[in-house]
Amino acid sequence: MDDNFFCSECKMIKQRCVCSLTNAKKNITAGISREDKENLKKENPGIHSSIIDNFPFEKPRKGQLEIISKIKNIIDDGFKFIVLEAGTGTGKSVIATTLSKIYEPAYILTMTKQLQSQYANEFSYPLVKGRGNFSCKSANLEASCDTGVCQTTPNSQKFSCEFGVTKKEADQTFFAFEDSGGFPYFFKSPDKCNYWEQKADAVNSKITLMNYDYALLELNYVKHFAKRNFMVLDEAHNIENKLMNRMEVNLLNRRLEKDIKKTIPPQMLNYEDTEEWIIFIEIIYNAYKDINTKNLPKNRADRILSTRFRLRELLSNLEDNSENWVVDPTPGGVSLKPLKIDAYVNDMLFKHAEICLLMSATILDHRLFCKWLGIDYSEAYFLKVKSTFPASRRPVYIKPVGNMSQRSIKYTAPKTIPILKRIIEHHKREKGLIHTHNYRCQRYIINHIYNPRLMGHTPLNREMKLMQFEKTNKPMVLVSPSISEGVDLPYEKCQFQVIYKIPFPYLGDKQINRRKHIDPKWYAYKTIMTLIQAYGRGMRAEDDFCATYILDGNVNMLFNNPLYKVLLPRGFKEAIDAQEDWMVEDKLSEPKIKL
Repeated sequence: MDDNFFCSECKMIKQRCVCSLTNAKKNITAGISREDKENLKKENPGIHSSIIDNFPFEKPRKGQLEIISKIKNIIDDGFKFIVLEAGTGTGKSVIATTLSKIYEPAYILTMTKQLQSQYANEFSYPLVKGRGNFSCKSANLEASCDTGVCQTTPNSQKFSCEFGVTKKEADQTFFAFEDSGGFPYFFKSPDKCNYWEQKADAVNSKITLMNYDYALLELNYVKHFAKRNFMVLDEAHNIENKLMNRMEVNLLNRRLEKDIKKTIPPQMLNYEDTEEWIIFIEIIYNAYKDINTKNLPKNRADRILSTRFRLRELLSNLEDNSENWVVDPTPGGVSLKPLKIDAYVNDMLFKHAEICLLMSATILDHRLFCKWLGIDYSEAYFLKVKSTFPASRRPVYIKPVGNMSQRSIKYTAPKTIPILKRIIEHHKREKGLIHTHNYRCQRYIINHIYNPRLMGHTPLNREMKLMQFEKTNKPMVLVSPSISEGVDLPYEKCQFQVIYKIPFPYLGDKQINRRKHIDPKWYAYKTIMTLIQAYGRGMRAEDDFCATYILDGNVNMLFNNPLYKVLLPRGFKEAIDAQEDWMVEDKLSEPKIKL
C-alpha cells in the first residue's frame, strides 16, 4: 500500500486532511518542569498540586491556575454541570485539558474538524473521525472507507476484510478495544485498516477528541465508546442547534419510492398538525421494518436500519408531545423538526459523563442557557471570566447605511457599495472579512464591487477557500455567510471585518418562526450570539488588532429593544468607537444609540 497516500499525522486521506488548517506544527507539550512545579507550588499554596502536575505548558498565563482551581473546587463540591463563559485569550483549551487530565477518562467535544485538529496539534490527543475521511485498503485505496468493500458487500456473502476488526479472538488476532458493553474487538492482522486503527486509539485513550456530530452518533447508536468521568463541551452555545439538526427527520418522496415503493400523498403536504402525520409515519415505519436487509450491501443495510430507528424515535416523540414538533414542506417532501430539545439533551449527551464542563464565549444568559438545554439550575455552577483584550484593539465602528431586512434590502444594498469600497480601500494592505449572513448578499457584493481582492465560496468549497484565505500573503477580503464562528484568524490573517447584515435567524423556516412566536427571548438570543461570535473572529490575542464595521441599520434596534439590549455583552458595548474621520459624510447623520 502507498503510505504516502495518507497524512502521517492523522492518517486521513491527504486531500481530506485538515491538519494544515493550523499553522502550528504538532506540539507535544512537555508540561511544567519538575523544578518549576515545585516553585509554582510554593508560590501558589492555594492551588491544588494536581492542577500544577497536569498543566500542559511550561508557564501558565496570569489567572489560569486560579480559574482551574475554582472549577476543581466546584466539581469536588458535587456539581455535575459547570458553565464557563470566557472569551478568547482566556485559554479555554488549556483549562479543558488540565481538568480532563485530572478527571480522566474524558471526552473533549468540539464543533468542527478544524477545532478538533487544533486540540490534537496542541495537546497530542487522538482524534476520531468518520469512515469517509479514510481510503479503503481492500479497494486498493480507490474508494473511501464509507464506500469500501466491507460496506458495499452484502452480509449474506460473509465478506471478511483482512485489514479490519473481528469480535472473535484467534491465534493471529491482536486486541483492538472494548466497546461500551465490555465486549472486545480484535484486529485481524498487523496491517490495520486506517479507520479502525484511529478509532481503536481513540477508544483506548484516556482523553478523546470528537466533533459533536460524530459523538452523537457513536455514543447513542454505535456505542463503541463507554461512559466517562468527564466531558468538555466546547462552543456549548451551539449544542441546541446540533441536537435540533440531529433530531430532524426528512421524508423525501424520491427516497421513499426507491426504498418502500410509497410516496407522501399530495394532500398531506398541507397538514400542519403533527398529530395528523402519526398514522402515515407508522405506515412507512412498518414498511421499512419489512425490508430484508440480509442481501443488501452493508452500507445500504445500515442506512435502512438507521432510517427504521429514526422513524421509531420520531413516532415515540410525536406520541409523547406532538406540540413540540413542526412540519416544514421541502422540495420533494417534508421535514419534521423539534421546536425545543430540553427534554432530550440528557439522554443524548449529558448522561455519557459524570461531570460536564460547558464552555463558550457567548453564554449571555445563564438561566436561559440552562432552560433551553434542560439543565436543572440548582445542579449547575456558573463562572464568568472577563476578556482581557483592550477595547481599543477591537473597536466597533457603527455606520448604518439603511435597514437590511428582507423587505428593505433591495433599496439599501446599492447604498452599501460605496462605503464597502471605502472600507476596503482604507485597509488596502490588510486582510479582512465581510460577514453577509446569506449567499444572496455575498453574491451581490462580489457582483457589484469589481475588486480582485474579493473572494467568495460555495457550501461545497468553503473549507478549501478558507484554507487559501488563511495561507495567502496577499491582502484578500473573504466575503462569506458562514465564517461567524469556529474559525481563528489572528493577527495579519484578519485585521478588519464588516458585519454587512445583522444575523437574524431566517423566519422563512417554520421551525424558527414558531419558536420565535412561543419564545421571543430565544430569537433575540440567537441573533446576539451569532453577532458576538462573528465579532470575535479576527481578535484572538491581547496584542492582536481587528476593527469591526456594522452597516445594517437594524443595529439600532439591538441597542433599544429590551429583549436584545439586555443580552449585549458589556465588552462589546465598550468597544463601540467614535466615527473615524475618513468615514464621515456630510449627508449621513449618525444614529443616537443609548448604551
